[in-house]
Amino acid sequence: MDSVPLTAEAIAFTEKKMDMTLEDIIKMSKKKGPAGKKAPRQQVKKRPFQNGNSNQGKAKVQRFHESRSSIRQGVLAQRRSNLDANQFQITKQAANKAATMPVRGRADRWNKPR
Repeated sequence: MDSVPLTAEAIAFTEKKMDMTLEDIIKMSKKKGPAGKKAPRQQVKKRPFQNGNSNQGKAKVQRFHESRSSIRQGVLAQRRSNLDANQFQITKQAANKAATMPVRGRADRWNKPR
């Protein structure tokens, strides 16, 4: 590990702290400038789409589909198969099976007696 060499400024600051009371040191450590505070992250839900054109149906559906968790993929597939443009019987059956399939919880410890 690299250690930062001590400067005269750092030594003087440490000596100044030695002469201060504990309350003054605590007050000084609590004072932080505005540069130390980060701006909060913008939520993904509130961000507009990158190209600004919200009437592109395929891109919007694709982004929505990719943003959901894997648990809800079956429900989304079922909704997609209910669209007028996508009326394939095999797709509809697969979506219905995926939507009704139970989600297993606690995948660990399969051999645990119940």
